[in-house]
Amino acid sequence: MKHPLTLAVTLALTAPLAAAQSAAPTTTAPQTATLGDVVVTGATDLLGNFLKASLTVQPGAALSSLNLRQIEQEALATGYFSTVSASLGTQNGQNVLTLNVKANPVIGDVQISGLTYFPVEGFKARIADLLNIAPGATLNTDRVDQSKDLLAQNFRSEGYPFTPNISTQTKVGADGSVTLTYVVDETAPITRVEVEGNTRLPREEVVNAFKPLYDAKKFTPDAYFKAAQQIAQAYQAAGYLQSGVDVTGSSLEGGVLKVKLAEGVVSDVDTSNLGSSVGVSTAALLTKVGAPLTISNLEADTRTLSNQTGKSVGFALQPDPQDPAQVTVLFGDAQTATGPIKEIRFVGNTKLSSAELQAALKLKVGDVYSKQLAESSFFALRDAYRLKGYDISTRDPITFDQGVLTYTLREAGLAKFELNWSGPHRTQDRVILRELQNLSGVVTDADIRDALDRITRLGIVKVTNLTTRSDDPKNPEQLTYVISLSEQTSTRSIPLGVTYDTASGFQGSVGISNNNVFGLGHSLEGSVTAQPTDSGQFLGGSVAYTIPWLDVDFADFRKTRTSLSLSLSSMLSPNNIILDTDGNATGRQYTQRSSGFSVRVGRSLGQYVTGSLGVGTSYDVSYLEKITAADQKAADTAGTTLLGDDEAKALLPQSGLVTRISPSVSYDSTNGDFPTQGVRANFSPSYNFGSAGSTSLGWFKIEGGASTYYGFGKTLEKGFNQQSKQQVVAVRANAGTLTGTYPNGSSFTIGGANIVSAYELRGVPGGTLKGNSYLTGSAEYRYDFGVSNSIAQGLYGIAFLDAGSAWAANGTQTSAYGLGLGVQLNLGVGGALLPALRFDYGFSPSNNSSKFTFRIGPVW
Repeated sequence: MKHPLTLAVTLALTAPLAAAQSAAPTTTAPQTATLGDVVVTGATDLLGNFLKASLTVQPGAALSSLNLRQIEQEALATGYFSTVSASLGTQNGQNVLTLNVKANPVIGDVQISGLTYFPVEGFKARIADLLNIAPGATLNTDRVDQSKDLLAQNFRSEGYPFTPNISTQTKVGADGSVTLTYVVDETAPITRVEVEGNTRLPREEVVNAFKPLYDAKKFTPDAYFKAAQQIAQAYQAAGYLQSGVDVTGSSLEGGVLKVKLAEGVVSDVDTSNLGSSVGVSTAALLTKVGAPLTISNLEADTRTLSNQTGKSVGFALQPDPQDPAQVTVLFGDAQTATGPIKEIRFVGNTKLSSAELQAALKLKVGDVYSKQLAESSFFALRDAYRLKGYDISTRDPITFDQGVLTYTLREAGLAKFELNWSGPHRTQDRVILRELQNLSGVVTDADIRDALDRITRLGIVKVTNLTTRSDDPKNPEQLTYVISLSEQTSTRSIPLGVTYDTASGFQGSVGISNNNVFGLGHSLEGSVTAQPTDSGQFLGGSVAYTIPWLDVDFADFRKTRTSLSLSLSSMLSPNNIILDTDGNATGRQYTQRSSGFSVRVGRSLGQYVTGSLGVGTSYDVSYLEKITAADQKAADTAGTTLLGDDEAKALLPQSGLVTRISPSVSYDSTNGDFPTQGVRANFSPSYNFGSAGSTSLGWFKIEGGASTYYGFGKTLEKGFNQQSKQQVVAVRANAGTLTGTYPNGSSFTIGGANIVSAYELRGVPGGTLKGNSYLTGSAEYRYDFGVSNSIAQGLYGIAFLDAGSAWAANGTQTSAYGLGLGVQLNLGVGGALLPALRFDYGFSPSNNSSKFTFRIGPVW
């Protein structure tokens, strides 16, 4: 770019000087043109004065030394301007350098995205103080670059293994100000993890600590520093001090995470503080130069030196600043009361015996008292408590008087529970607190975890956190447990179900369910089923209301869980075989409708055991099904003649009223709706009586079953206090039998998909197995894909094998099995939940049939 004005001014200034030199070369000394002033246009006075003060060119400088392009670059380098144009001219007889600038916009807001390792507000305050990057200040691009470097340096100095990618973005607002946004990416890809320096921990323990990083193939600060903490705790648990991850020596480059472990070593042993007048023998000490630095050796040497010197000896560690793993151990006089220990007493212990506590102590009767060793022994007592799930206070725990060492153990106890709700609050507090009412006084961690698990399994709230605080200054060991809760997204659902097989065609159901009616934890379920049958019957339905806990002030109902359920239903059972008077199949079938109501009362009998008693009455009506093409083809193939409608109707079970009395006992120690551990078992005998037409009826129906679950593989986090194995093998077995005088159609029907898992044989046509006794079993492999977001609450893959047999009254046995694959998807959309959509495809080699089912219902 040419500047003719600069050239013209230069010529104008130099021409008079040249003429003067020519006219009087011997009497006038040469004069050099100089800069008279610097003027800044386009900026505020404050910013203009800053720019003039920042330039290396000042008034008085020789014009011949000015480089306008260099001046422009120097002005831009201040970071406050987007454009700068420099020019020379004359004003009022003096040479003036004019800088026409365009200042950067004012900062309206500073935002930081992706930063979790450091407090966001702390970083904002620091760059505001050091670099004036804050709302109201002019944007300085140079200082923004400096702030990015500053943040990057902080990451490395605080142990980050690499420098994260830090970028900035600016967005102009309507008022012309800009929002400055820092975008921090704290993650990085990982292809390999290398660990060096480990000589003391089992290799498997180190590998397992960093395995989550390797499995994720991505670095995250939470996973990395959790692994580092796990390694440090492993060293500590093994008794090694000053050992762990050397964060300054670890790095992540090119996808390779190189982790360096530093292991504490004794570099020197100093006993000079014990005095020269006392003969101190260091030869017997276990802490030696070059040996691993261990707490056991230090405590043993503290005891040895205390006994040698008669002083209360303590120790201190002095790491080398250049190499913290090299440690100088200093033994010295703690300057406290001391003397031989004549007796050791424990006061306040109720959960551990004195003998158990004595076994954990480092000090023994006859040792010279050392305050530091006594304190170390106290922490050993605390560890013994924690091993049993308890805790103790550190308030004034140790006294030593006239040879008696006393440990005062103040056991931490539960004073009360407090609920801290976040978001909408529908559930009444009493529904939660009654699950906790059996906990009081000194409780274990396991007791608290079990209580939180019971709350979670209610299915109406989520436990998000648990904290403790002390409200009694005089007894700080009495703790208030604060449980943070939030309501489930919705406790209402719309169950949908559709099944299809070549024998029965489509069957569908729609319903409504609410498991937190009135915020009391009550459940209401209703459904209508559409089930086309050859008898013309089409619709069925049911409604049920359950009070899981009769929380009334009567007897012990408020302390012991007692439930009440009421149900009303009218259900269809199609494709039942009509038998002739000799018990032979006629080839005709009928549909039975059973309509009635029932009442059931349940009661907790133990931690995992529940008993119940139900009474119900139903009225059964049979409807003849028309002859289908399949029925006729089967008869033709068999060379038989199908009965006419009148003859078939005469063989139908007569309508009748039946009453059931059904006690039940169940056991459930599983850990959720997708169980990965525990056992479920149930035993349900029932006595039924009534009549069918003029025939009196009376029979027993006995059923029972059990299932167990084995989880393995990766552990998935399912929320606060909730973990689950990713893979599960589940096995179940069920059996049942009928005995007595029972009506036709009461036999067990096994096969196809069924909400009752005991009757389910996937891949086998529905109703394939019928009899008055049955035995079924299933084995499933289940895989949790770990999906959880605002819509999909869970996604599971399932491989299954079902098998079963049924025995008719005459002893005839029929058997079948099926195998296949399935998927379960739990959905949640807005206020309506679809908690368990099941898609199964089964194939039965024994029947040469296959079947696809889509229905509602969780895994058994």
